Amino acid sequence: MKVSEARTLETLANLIGARLKGDPHCVINGIAPLERATKGDLSFLSNRNYKKFLANTQASAVIISPEDLEACTTHALICDNPRLSLAKVAKLYEPQQTVVQGIHPTAIVGQGCRISTTAAIGPYVVLGDGVEVGEAVIIGSGCSIGNQCQIGNRTALRSRVTLYDNVRLGEDCLIHSGAVIGSDGFGFAHHEGTWFKVPHIGGVQVGSQVEIGSNTTIDRGFLEDTIIGEGVIIDNLVQIGHNVSIGASTAIAGCVGIAGSTTIGKHCLIGGGSSIAGHIQITDQVHITATSAVNHSLLVKGVYSSGFPAKPAAIWRKNAARFQFLDDIARRLRRLEQKVQAGDAQLAEDE
Repeated sequence: MKVSEARTLETLANLIGARLKGDPHCVINGIAPLERATKGDLSFLSNRNYKKFLANTQASAVIISPEDLEACTTHALICDNPRLSLAKVAKLYEPQQTVVQGIHPTAIVGQGCRISTTAAIGPYVVLGDGVEVGEAVIIGSGCSIGNQCQIGNRTALRSRVTLYDNVRLGEDCLIHSGAVIGSDGFGFAHHEGTWFKVPHIGGVQVGSQVEIGSNTTIDRGFLEDTIIGEGVIIDNLVQIGHNVSIGASTAIAGCVGIAGSTTIGKHCLIGGGSSIAGHIQITDQVHITATSAVNHSLLVKGVYSSGFPAKPAAIWRKNAARFQFLDDIARRLRRLEQKVQAGDAQLAEDE
């Protein structure tokens, strides 16, 4: 990627707080991966899987950790967390969104709303009654905001975000397009073959500095609120059920499904495609690897996995054919163990 403004390595080092090795006057006019970088590009090594490209990279400089510096053959910006430093560099070149303060003429504003004069309300936005919009808030085109919603200072909603009634967003949040927050939970009572819908009269509380990905859905609570803690990051296409509580700084990757009334602790990592059953508890600092199925509480911090990794189809078909015999094999093995134990006991008596 070519950057909008060329900068010297010395300037970049000062801006991101890195130590410089090499020519401070080297000019950087692009950012690229190690294997595709050319002269003038700044590259990075944040994942050891790509270290094999370091020796032959054509990049003019590399963001790198002290541990990998010896293998670097070009100029370097040295830091303890290369991924964080890369993010800081990319932030310098992030395109700035044009924001026009005020309410667009096509927007519809309900009764009793309180909107900061520094907020930007885009085209075709609909605000329900009693909505509170904080300072420097950005609400993109086509958003729908329900009654009694609160949007904290400097929070941004991209286009076509939907907030149902009684949703409260903290400060400095980012909600991506298509997200739906506060829809009814999946709650029904079954009686004589018929499903009766259970009204959900709770809301959703979202802490500050939360990011919610595109087309993610967060259901409102039944009697109490669904709660998303401060600093939580949620990827695209995540489903969070009613009355779920997610602790601060937890990260949830794409396509995760969390059933209702589950409590997830702080600083957890949930891999993509995982499914989490309802009415369970996951303690702090739990890492659930991708595509895992969590059907019971995890009360001890650590890494948890389930599911089967991909195998060549021929091997998988053989294994799948044998699954139906596992119970029979286990029973036969148990009988053999009992016979062996009985034989050992007999030998001990004979001695």
